[in-house]
This record gives sequence, structure tokens and C-alpha cells, in this order.
Amino acid sequence: MTQDLTLRIEEGVTEDLEEIDRRLVAFNKERSDWDSRYFTVEIKDSEGALKGGAGGRVNLGVAEISTLWIDEDLRGTGWGRSIVEAIAEEGRRLGASKILLDTYDFQARPFYESLGFSVFGTLDYPTGNSRYYLSKDL
Repeated sequence: MTQDLTLRIEEGVTEDLEEIDRRLVAFNKERSDWDSRYFTVEIKDSEGALKGGAGGRVNLGVAEISTLWIDEDLRGTGWGRSIVEAIAEEGRRLGASKILLDTYDFQARPFYESLGFSVFGTLDYPTGNSRYYLSKDL
């Protein structure tokens, strides 16, 4: 290791972390068909208040769902399915042939399985929780 370098931990998302991400994306683009396309699906009420939504991304032919949330009063009403279907449709439009996501054991695994997702991996945490990785073909 070089003697004149330092290693430190900074709290939160820093400008340097954003730069590290830019460098990694540039590296990936040089070596693959890397073309991440991000989008957001939102549910808003008539006054414009956010009631739910999710982040989506298509990368290397796979649609990825992140940070899906629905206010409790909307759960079980079909809005979750609508969000997932919207991400799948946008994924197809952007050339994805698969869709993937992850969820914890205390979140929505049965819901995603009811939509046709299958678990392809599990990570057990020392706290007694599990994180499930699910996918399905589009």
C-alpha cells in the first residue's frame, strides 16, 4: 500500500461517494452495454400528496425495483400490484426481459410471490431476519 494515502469513514452520502459512483459507471460502460435508466412510479392524491411509489431502473436488460412504499391505508387495495405492473411495463419498454427486487422477511415476500416472483437467493442476518432476492421473466 502507498504510504501517503489515508483511509477514513465519512457519515452519510458525500460528494465523494457520488464521484465514486460516477467512476464505477464509467468503468462499467467501457466494458459492457451498461445503460442504466432510472425512473420513479408515484401515487398521489387529488391534492398532490405522495401516497406511495417505487424507484425503478433498467440495467443490462433487467428491470430492478427499489424502495417500494405504499401508505398503510392503501395496502390491500391493488395499488401495490399497479406499481409493480407499471415498473414491469416500463422495463419492457426499455428492453428488459427480467424483473428483480429484494424484500425482508417482515416486508412483502408473499405479495411478490403472488405476482409471480420466485426467490432465487436468501441472505440470513445475524439479527434473525432474512432478506429475499426475487425475480421473474417479463
